[in-house]
Amino acid sequence: MTTLLAIDAATEACSVAVLHAGEISVDFRMLPRAHTRFLLPMVDEMLQQRGLRVADLDGIAFTAGPGSFTGLRVAIATVQGLAFAADIPVVPVSTLASMAMHYTQQHTLAEGSMLLPALDARMDEVYFGRYRVESGQVVPVVEDGLFKPEEVAELPSQGIGLGDGWGYRDRFSDGELLETVVLDHLPHAGAALRLAEQRFKQGAAIDAALAQPVYLRDSVAWQKTENQK
Repeated sequence: MTTLLAIDAATEACSVAVLHAGEISVDFRMLPRAHTRFLLPMVDEMLQQRGLRVADLDGIAFTAGPGSFTGLRVAIATVQGLAFAADIPVVPVSTLASMAMHYTQQHTLAEGSMLLPALDARMDEVYFGRYRVESGQVVPVVEDGLFKPEEVAELPSQGIGLGDGWGYRDRFSDGELLETVVLDHLPHAGAALRLAEQRFKQGAAIDAALAQPVYLRDSVAWQKTENQK
């Protein structure tokens, strides 16, 4: 069986998950501005609990973005350090896809249900994704994007809005049509792990040296955003 570790530090939440012997263990914590201190100890503790070493892993998954510039850098540095040491590949997963997948794990959804994860990108913009439920997985309808709130349009009334980006819903052209919006919904390493497991089996793992954050915005703008927090 595949043994995978997953890490998410893309928002104020921080989580670590391990898939081993077909079972998933998760450590999820709210750690605003504390990822650097806690992420690696969380990984060490999780592996010890499962009786594993990094060398026992087949790969490491991580939410690659969009999300907090600082959080993404911390996560990727951690992932690369671990993966290089054990000479194992990594599997990047969209942060927004992780949010959508986490919701499907928490609720029974009909085939074809539309999930609309969104994160507040600051600077009067929002990271926005559109995902459809297919056979227990979430499939992107379009690529994740960075938008002004007024640019978010043509939303399905039966869709489900997820994340703090929906704080802009009164400026989305069809935002008020949605029946379900969960503002406090966050990405989750356990959900990223399930997405990564499928990608790993499909041969989508990459060398750790190729791991890159998905910013959806140039680095200068990201640095300005972090300085405003």
